[in-house]
Amino acid sequence: MDLADFNRIWSPVYGHPAWSVKKGWGSFLTLEFGQPALRIREPRLASPDASEQVRELHGRRQVTVTGSWHLWIYCCNWSIVLSGKEVAHSESPADDITFATQRLDGQKILSVVRDTTPGSWVFAFDLDGELKTWPYGDDPSDEQWLLYERDSGNVLTVRADGLISYGSASRTLEDEEWNPM
Repeated sequence: MDLADFNRIWSPVYGHPAWSVKKGWGSFLTLEFGQPALRIREPRLASPDASEQVRELHGRRQVTVTGSWHLWIYCCNWSIVLSGKEVAHSESPADDITFATQRLDGQKILSVVRDTTPGSWVFAFDLDGELKTWPYGDDPSDEQWLLYERDSGNVLTVRADGLISYGSASRTLEDEEWNPM
């Protein structure tokens, strides 16, 4: 994958406001872009050895609202900068993270570029917001962030070592191809 491929994947996302920007499990962040749609996961049977909690979760219908593009900030450090000042990072207290994500919510994404430090990225937004990511440092194969495309079913995945993968979100780990950009 080269820079032109990367830009081709991101170009339809640019100019869309981020919405439903929030902290997920641990220090994960999620951002939605584009037209909202309902995603409905029907109840299913859990394996017999699953915990009661897992069986209950699988037994429920799950309805979520997703965008045309779903950005998942995954196994990496991150910071949210507003008007040049860091307002929260991946280890900040929950209230600071909530404040920062609420300020990023509604800002239009303008660009995604590699930063000068290896494995680091800058997501720039139109109202002086920035989301910066960089590796934890433990494992170069950590997946730092993923951009899911609802219509194509593909996902763009970026690792801490700078390698990138693009293809079906349903593929197995063995089928993933990692390439430099």
